[in-house]
Amino acid sequence: MSRQHDTRGTELDSRESAVLRAVVEAHVATGEPVGSVTVSRQAGLRLSPATIRGVMAALEERGLLVQRHTSAGRTPTDAAWRLYVDRWLRQQRLDAVLAGRIDQELARSRGEVGELLGAASRQLSQFSNQVGLVLAPDFRRIVVERLEFVRLPADRVVAILVGASGVVHHRILRVESWLDQHELDRIGGYLSEQFGGRTLPAMRAELERRLCEERARYDREVARSFELGRRTVAATAIEGEVFVGGASNLIGSPEFADPGRIKSLLRALEEKNRLVELLSRLMESRGVQVVIGEENALPALADCSLIASTYGAADRPMGTIGIVGPTRMEYARAIGLVEHLAGVLSRLLSERGGSGPGGGGATG
Repeated sequence: MSRQHDTRGTELDSRESAVLRAVVEAHVATGEPVGSVTVSRQAGLRLSPATIRGVMAALEERGLLVQRHTSAGRTPTDAAWRLYVDRWLRQQRLDAVLAGRIDQELARSRGEVGELLGAASRQLSQFSNQVGLVLAPDFRRIVVERLEFVRLPADRVVAILVGASGVVHHRILRVESWLDQHELDRIGGYLSEQFGGRTLPAMRAELERRLCEERARYDREVARSFELGRRTVAATAIEGEVFVGGASNLIGSPEFADPGRIKSLLRALEEKNRLVELLSRLMESRGVQVVIGEENALPALADCSLIASTYGAADRPMGTIGIVGPTRMEYARAIGLVEHLAGVLSRLLSERGGSGPGGGGATG
């Protein structure tokens, strides 16, 4: 990933700070270049437009503002956005009503991990008006400690995989009507004893091998247990996947009015392998991260910012969620949204049993 703009040595006096903040906030609101008269009117500064023009010219010389046309106002550079985010951005908690709506919507989708993560990307997009990204956990690396099954009505069970790190994966499966909870407990204990301590690919391969052996021996009861275990682990093939929601939101942004730029950006969002690499790198750090403009590793995102955070279970990161939008965005709101959704995903993925009776999810 590109090196972040280092703003530690950027010393501004109070007048420069006030003018720069005013320009940034006015640009966020309008999307247009900001002139001295606008700053004078909106910022409440007791400075004349002429004085503000002089300060803005000085800020341009320091690489914090740019004037693309001599007759127009100025816009913030990537370095100015970095300064704004690092020094002046106030933490903003998500509105309680909105947070409740998000929680309720995601709770409906937690019957299957892919469905949950897809819903999270759509929530990020819907409430930010930008692009929502969610990197799915790489289940190939998870060591499975035990399998459990919880009986539901209508010949359904919640199949639960519990990782050695506490990670839980669950899926709703249809089963034969004669399997009661006592029998499901017995099967779960037997499968855990036989196959626990393996990664998912290793467990899947061993189950397939043993299932063929038991079918050849005509041991129907053991074969049924292995078949239920096989269906459980076969439901986890979403490793290395990125869920992208709301890419069309960028089309109306004035920053991407140039058809060539928006085409390049949309193409980058379709290159899942590069997105996996980008979001995987962000898993090396905890908390919300803000990557601005040319700090992004993908050249097509040079006019964008990425706000991202890890999510996980048992205090162990499993994946990354984030918002991609133009560098001119409401950072405080985007950070609050990403932070909240990361917390909700972590909680839902950690909860024992997932959906419970009446929950949603795919059937196998």
